[in-house]
Amino acid sequence: MRKTYLLLSSLIFCALFVTDVHAGSHQETVTPVPPQVIVPTSNKDKHGNTLEKTMAYVKTLQVKNGKLIVSLDYIQWFFGEAAVKAYRQDHPLEKEDYPMPYYIRNSSPKIRTFEISPRASFTLQTNSTQDENFHWNESVNTDTFKKFVLSKGIPYQLPFHIEVTNGIVTKITEQYIP
Repeated sequence: MRKTYLLLSSLIFCALFVTDVHAGSHQETVTPVPPQVIVPTSNKDKHGNTLEKTMAYVKTLQVKNGKLIVSLDYIQWFFGEAAVKAYRQDHPLEKEDYPMPYYIRNSSPKIRTFEISPRASFTLQTNSTQDENFHWNESVNTDTFKKFVLSKGIPYQLPFHIEVTNGIVTKITEQYIP
């Protein structure tokens, strides 16, 4: 039974991540494929700006004093063989095979709060559909992003790629999960 579940979930995941070509259509829709491992990073650019890249769950999203404020719960993302390895590290006594092609580690309860830049860019994967398929890498404005996040119900376990420059969020991209 367990092996059937693993096979079925793998097939479903693969079906979601293949190129979808419609008969008579020359347009291709390709699902964004995540990297093997994403962990928070921080460094400085040549101008001394602090640049941070991470993945996180949005815990709160609100307007305070005319500024959009987001509270984030940082996570680590593992995909493919890296997911299996990370899962095994976190669950050494588990005897069953790990069934998913991705693994999310949330080992810190710390919540971080940031202002979102008025010029921030937002990219969503599951906001709208095109020919009955998701419209991948859809650039949206701030209002559409807020409506999308709030429609999911906060806190919702939907991971986002976050870019922060000098303590201000400058880019948010939804990570598609099957």
